[in-house]
Amino acid sequence: MTDFHGKTVLITGGCGTVGRACMETFLAKGANIALTDGVPPTSTLSLPPHVEFCLADVTDPDAVTRAYDSFINRFGHIDAAVLAAGIEGAVAPLEEISEQDLDAVWRVNVKGCLSWMQLCLRDMKARNAGSIVALSSISGVVGTPLLGPYTISKHAVVGLVKTAALEAGPHGVRVNAVCPGPIQSPMMERLDQAFVARDPNRLLGQRDASKSLPLQRYVSAAEVAAMVAFLCSDDAGSCHGGIYMVDGGFTAK
Repeated sequence: MTDFHGKTVLITGGCGTVGRACMETFLAKGANIALTDGVPPTSTLSLPPHVEFCLADVTDPDAVTRAYDSFINRFGHIDAAVLAAGIEGAVAPLEEISEQDLDAVWRVNVKGCLSWMQLCLRDMKARNAGSIVALSSISGVVGTPLLGPYTISKHAVVGLVKTAALEAGPHGVRVNAVCPGPIQSPMMERLDQAFVARDPNRLLGQRDASKSLPLQRYVSAAEVAAMVAFLCSDDAGSCHGGIYMVDGGFTAK
């Protein structure tokens, strides 16, 4: 697979499970990393010298712009962007979802993704080069009971990616989405607990979402990162405007 030495990869949501896996994957391929999150790295996240971290809440456009400018000052430009920041939101039937529940998820998962994408597109289109991968979800292509705000937002990310691909393609910039299935992560643990609390007989009494996948195991963050890295690489030169599943066969049903 393509070497990333001399290239800079932006990763949002960089302190989360998928963000960390992406950082490790791109570091192993020689990339410089522009890492950002709304929370600071934990003591267990070691950042080597060619990683620049900027604290930025994706719901604050000014903070996003400051972080982006800092990365450009350090690295000169962004070659690839991985837009992985996201939250799961409320777990409840639609009739119980409040406007505040929906807005909280929308601001992070959609508007936050758009804010970073806009900055990257302006520079990448001017350079006639670049790749952007946005993290959607299986919930971006199918419905998910009790997870309305998240599902709505991840469908919106798919629409955002398709629109960006049509606009950016003539300028040499590729835009794709990756849709993971359930990943073993703190987010999935919270969701499993919330789902079981709502329905103890969920999945015939199984207590975690991995049993809903034909492979009968969680997707690993490293597997998602491998797909992301491929789509960011020159090997994926004709992969554009695509929705790529890493879901253990869930959407084959």
